[in-house]
Amino acid sequence: MSLDTNGESQQRRSWRIRIVAISVIAVLCIALGVWVAGVSVAGSRTAGTERQELVHLNNQRAIVDNSMNLYEPLVNKFFARYTTAFSEEASDQDKQQVFDEETGRLQRDARINRERLQRMESSPALRKQEVADAFKVFQQEYGAVVTYNEQRVTDLAAIARSIGGACASIHSRFNVNSENYAQEYVKAADGCLASLSSGKEGSSQETTKLLSDVEAVISRQRGTAQKVVESKDRFERNVAIIESGLALLDINKPLNEAQTIYEADVRAKYSGLIEKANTSNAEFERILKESIELAGQEAKSGE
Repeated sequence: MSLDTNGESQQRRSWRIRIVAISVIAVLCIALGVWVAGVSVAGSRTAGTERQELVHLNNQRAIVDNSMNLYEPLVNKFFARYTTAFSEEASDQDKQQVFDEETGRLQRDARINRERLQRMESSPALRKQEVADAFKVFQQEYGAVVTYNEQRVTDLAAIARSIGGACASIHSRFNVNSENYAQEYVKAADGCLASLSSGKEGSSQETTKLLSDVEAVISRQRGTAQKVVESKDRFERNVAIIESGLALLDINKPLNEAQTIYEADVRAKYSGLIEKANTSNAEFERILKESIELAGQEAKSGE
């Protein structure tokens, strides 16, 4: 009996061990199955999330690109209104109001674009090196366009205040046959030269050259008028008046040349910046779209 009992007891223990072993294996299989399934689901979620991040980054890229088209009309509107304020001899308060209104819009746009580019820096999509490299170039080139447009406001304001302001009518508002023409011209030229000099502060290289070229022309013309003022007798005065008049007849040529050179330099510089920005945008867009498509495929394969 004891042997039978022991045998039966061992048999029960054996079944219990087998049952426990089967249970452990079952639990492991279930756990393993859940883990494998979890990896599959997690992988699918990662690919799907990655695609969403890439799509969002691409949308931000498009917004930045489209917003660049707004600068040109805003800058042109600013310059038109500001120069008009000077040509109509508006009060200093009205001129300042126009300046503040128009530059305020441009500054807001610049700030918004800079902030958008900064937010794009924190995009999880930039974990992909190829995307990060393309974004870095995109950010650099579009940031350069934003900076350039900010500088353009400074340059155009300087031109409006000097060439469009104090210098605007210096060669048209005075009667050359007037007895006091030379004195009036010298006084007006001094104001023009002062505005040209102050306008060069903070201006770009191209604008500084323009203002310097105009400054040289006005200085020469002022010099001929000063000779009239300083003449000691009628004969010397008449000679000086003739020289001043002849110089005045030729004054448009160097002024037009200075303007032509300036416009060409500015156009070349701006076109170069735009071309680089467009190239970086096209490359960034290509890489993003390829990455979006790949992430979409990975998400489907993980379902």
